[in-house]
Order: sequence, then C-alpha cells, then structure tokens
Amino acid sequence: MSVPIKVALVDDHTITREGIKELLNQDFSNRFQVVGDFSNGKEFLNFLKDDSCDVVLMDIHMPVKTGDSTIEVLSKFHPEVSVVVLSMITMDYMIDKVMAAGAKAYLPKEADINEIKNALVAVSEKKLYYNDLVSEESMLEFKDRKKVSQELSTQERIVMNCLIEGQSNSEIAERLNISIGTVKKHKEHILKKTKCKRTMQLFNYALHMGLLDGQKDLNT
Repeated sequence: MSVPIKVALVDDHTITREGIKELLNQDFSNRFQVVGDFSNGKEFLNFLKDDSCDVVLMDIHMPVKTGDSTIEVLSKFHPEVSVVVLSMITMDYMIDKVMAAGAKAYLPKEADINEIKNALVAVSEKKLYYNDLVSEESMLEFKDRKKVSQELSTQERIVMNCLIEGQSNSEIAERLNISIGTVKKHKEHILKKTKCKRTMQLFNYALHMGLLDGQKDLNT
C-alpha cells in the first residue's frame, strides 16, 4: 500500500474545510491523509514550524494572512510543500500572481471533489495541474510573459513605472538624468518586450506580473 499524500486545508470557512476533509477521508483508495486544517495562512505557517505536509489546498481571501502572501512565504521557506489554490477569484491577475509565486494548480470554488483529488495527486508529484482556468496553453503563455518581464533591465522597469504614473518623456528624462532620446528608446524596447501596443496597456501588464514595485529601484 502506498504512503498517503499528507494534505493541509487552509480556508476561513469551517464548513468548507470540514466538507473537503470528509470527502478526502472517504477516498476509495485511501490516497489522502488530512494532517491539519486552518482558518488562515498564519495558522498554517505556524503548523509548519513543527510539522509537515506534502500539499496544501488553500483559499486566497482570508483574514490575518491571505493565501497569496502565504504562498510567497512557502516558496521561499517551504518549497517542499506543493500548493493548490481553491478560490472564488477567477481573474487573470490573481491567477498569474499566485502561479508566479509558486502555486502548482488553481481551481475555482465550484470544482468538484474529483478535480480537487486529481489536482492534489498531480502537484504531490511536483507537476502542474491544468484546467479551464489554467490550461497548458495559458501556462506556456504565462511562462513566456514571465520570461519577458525578467528580461526588462532595471532602468527599463523604472521607466515603465514612470510611464504608468503618467509622466511625459521630458519629465522622465529630468527625473532619471538621461536624454529624451534615451527615454524614447527605453519606451520602444519596453513595449516590444512586453508585447504591449500602447503605454496605457503597461499598467495591466505590470499589475499581472507583479512589477508595480519597480519604482523602489529609484531609492537604491
């Protein structure tokens, strides 16, 4: 008999946690062992100080510590824990954010128990789980966009944030102590790399890719 997958449940709705726990415990092949359930990310991270799990099934919107911020901590300090997100939020920006942070699957709250089980099994094997929200095609596209964002130089990221703030070429040139021609060249490269056709599209791109903090580079 194979060793069961150790699963943690993190959701601020008790009825959701209890319902999923009961359904996992009823698995015909006894593939899952629920090792704990928690109402927020902080409780779960405290659990990991002394215990462990293979997979966590986690909501996004929770009090005290949200799911997306918890995933960032897990990626840094507990990379051995695979994350499946189960959320009512199905907007692209959040899917991109948590997948970039390290989640391996993103399921809508209306997902049935069979899909949840399939996702738990897949990510326990360190695979990505694809579905209607995160198809293999969209994941490849996401990886391409992530690669592009990593190719932006520090200067280009700063210029991009200046553009998002609505600054003119002359204002950016004065702020960064560079020529207007250099600003225009940076802008041309940024639009080409991000595949944005207009400056106004950069805000959504930067939001989706978690690049809105690039202006902090100005203070370094």
